[in-house]
Amino acid sequence: MAGTGAGRLPAALSVGARVRWRAREWEVVAWQGPQVTLVARDGEQEAPQAVSYRWLVGGEDFTVLSGNAASAVDKAAFGRGGRQEDPEEAALWQARMVEIDTGLAPGRSEHERGFGPGTTLAQRCAAMSARLAADGIRCSAHTLADKRRKWKAAGENPVVLLPSRRDKRPGGFTDPRCLAAMQEVVARRAQESDVTIELIREEVEDLLHSRYAEELGDPDAVAALLPSRSTFYLRMKESGLAEALAGPTRARAALASTPPLPHGGREAVLRPGQVTQADTTPLRIWACDDDGRPTATEMTALIDVATHSMCALMITPSRPRDAEGGQTGRATRAIDLTLMLAQAFAPWPVMPGWDPLSAAATSRLPFGALKAADERFTKATAARPVIRPELIVYDQGSPYVSDHFTEVCDRLRIARRPARKKTPADKPLVEHFFIILAHRFSQYVRHGWQGRSHKKRGRGIDRMPLYTIAELQQMAQEWVALEYQQTPDGGLRDPFRPHVVLSPNDMYAVQVARSGYRAVPLSPAQNRLFLLPRWVTPGKGGFMVNYRTYQPIAQDAGHYREILLRGGSKLPGRGDKWECRFNPYRPERVWLYDHTAGTWVTCDFRLRHLLTDPWTADMWQEHAEQRRAAGGSEQDEEAIALALAQRDRRRRSRRPPPKRTGDEPPFQGLHLETEQPAQDPYAGLEEFDLSTLRPRPALPISLMAPPPGPAPVALPAGAGPGGEQEGGQAPHPLAALFVLTDAIGGEPDASATGTPSEEARGGRGRTP
Repeated sequence: MAGTGAGRLPAALSVGARVRWRAREWEVVAWQGPQVTLVARDGEQEAPQAVSYRWLVGGEDFTVLSGNAASAVDKAAFGRGGRQEDPEEAALWQARMVEIDTGLAPGRSEHERGFGPGTTLAQRCAAMSARLAADGIRCSAHTLADKRRKWKAAGENPVVLLPSRRDKRPGGFTDPRCLAAMQEVVARRAQESDVTIELIREEVEDLLHSRYAEELGDPDAVAALLPSRSTFYLRMKESGLAEALAGPTRARAALASTPPLPHGGREAVLRPGQVTQADTTPLRIWACDDDGRPTATEMTALIDVATHSMCALMITPSRPRDAEGGQTGRATRAIDLTLMLAQAFAPWPVMPGWDPLSAAATSRLPFGALKAADERFTKATAARPVIRPELIVYDQGSPYVSDHFTEVCDRLRIARRPARKKTPADKPLVEHFFIILAHRFSQYVRHGWQGRSHKKRGRGIDRMPLYTIAELQQMAQEWVALEYQQTPDGGLRDPFRPHVVLSPNDMYAVQVARSGYRAVPLSPAQNRLFLLPRWVTPGKGGFMVNYRTYQPIAQDAGHYREILLRGGSKLPGRGDKWECRFNPYRPERVWLYDHTAGTWVTCDFRLRHLLTDPWTADMWQEHAEQRRAAGGSEQDEEAIALALAQRDRRRRSRRPPPKRTGDEPPFQGLHLETEQPAQDPYAGLEEFDLSTLRPRPALPISLMAPPPGPAPVALPAGAGPGGEQEGGQAPHPLAALFVLTDAIGGEPDASATGTPSEEARGGRGRTP
């Protein structure tokens, strides 16, 4: 029977099938109702013939040579999410519709019961419905009639016979306002003790009444927003809120803090700097702190996604606060992130002692093109490209969400995207870089390497000579330029040479040729925007920054007086305060910003002459807390400055640590060009001809002394006293060097010719 699978037989007839009829081979090209259109395939040019389906299949030699019902189905129509068995199901429904329409199943010459010539369409639909019911398929005669009507309207396309796949509606028929209230209540309870779903339902009901009572006006309408108890439990389970409630408090808090931004999916990154990733991690290397004691370290890295290049890195000390010893805590701060960000806008210099192969001129970077585009690229530039970040995927640590880092990114037009908490997959490249760093750099720093865990830590780590933070920074930068940037990475492939594995520098050379290079040099005035801001009130004696008094330098004293005469800054919400920028790692100098003229006023610390050694704001704060603990005032800047100066003297006078030479400079961050270059006083002068220089005679010691006699002129041999050589020859050319003339009038100097000057004659004339 057709309903038992006859439509799926290989001999079933369909459009495109080849059949044998009347001793000839034909191809079915069309099928309209009971009429089948055939085209001869034996090479004879003959018009297509339209024959009755009953006449065709009733022939004595009728045979289906190839093709089945499934071939009549356009498989491209099932590319919209259909199941794998959709073509077969469409072929089956196609055979059913043909049998309902014509009374004969495809490929059969006898009518089934209920499908004879004298039956109506309604009777054939009822017979097909009964056959489907026997096979376990519920489909009424009216439904079959509707399916046939759609099938005929679509040109007998079997795709319209399949049941449409309806996407599951999130939340079912529950009101979206109720679903939003459920998520809001669960998020509110994220950091509290665990609760049951029943309590969540009560709070959702209260929230709906308080929020939509005035809008709907009817309490019954508000109650209709809340589904039944069983449906509420089902929606909590489907949305994952029930599972979140069952988790620990820490997991619930992390889930509630997930930002509402798209995460996960792979982005199409086509140029350097389009997407970058930043993160901070413990470095697991002990270093020498400012006070000479061992301290832990942290590293912050900024890596480019397109080329896997290291844009910038920053190593900072990390220590907990010691309340008993008066030592403040340290960790990566917003100023460290901005100084690290400033690295990405300038090339790294090759430091003394680095390997010559770490220079950009000897690497695979397009050094010639980079040097032509940016004059900052020289032969002393490290092999690390300058990449300006456009988007930073960052961790949700407090420095990354600080106002200062946000302000700097906004000024530089750098977009930011927070990663989900405890989801390393959102920034996999920088996470993988830290693993590479531990295996290929950190473990080779024998002095201070702690190992991957405390169980594998070596003995005597805190007693060995340790590197300073600045030395670790230089070592890490050399390793990046020498090894990391020039080592092939399996994740970097040239699209035109996929079998070739590229290094980050090679990938940058490939992409920069396609996207171009744009130099972004920042001036010292623009670099000051990376520094920390403070709003101060200028006065006649200067202004205070962290209880330190700053006064303008001599060159900017006039500009500072103009600021005082203007009164306040008149900025909205600031009153009389002006913006000031300072570097906490070099606090001896700050800059006051004049927004009316767009210029800066350079100011120095009032007691800068007392502090000849490098110092930082952390060192100042440490001595201020020690003085407060001793009963003094942390605002006494003179006492704190003297204590800080004595500390440096004690540090220089003590015995140096073993196996180390030289001083231990404090950690002062990364150097940022904030000073204007000094002007050359001889710039623009023409080259001086030394041959025109004449010696100046010595003046007498006293006016009472007799004038000196004329100095004998040493002439070449053979020259007479008159300047002419014997025999009437011309004087020697060097004789002109001994003719002394006055610089102003051109006359000979009196002291050189033996004639007393007017001033000398007058002086001797008054002598009795």
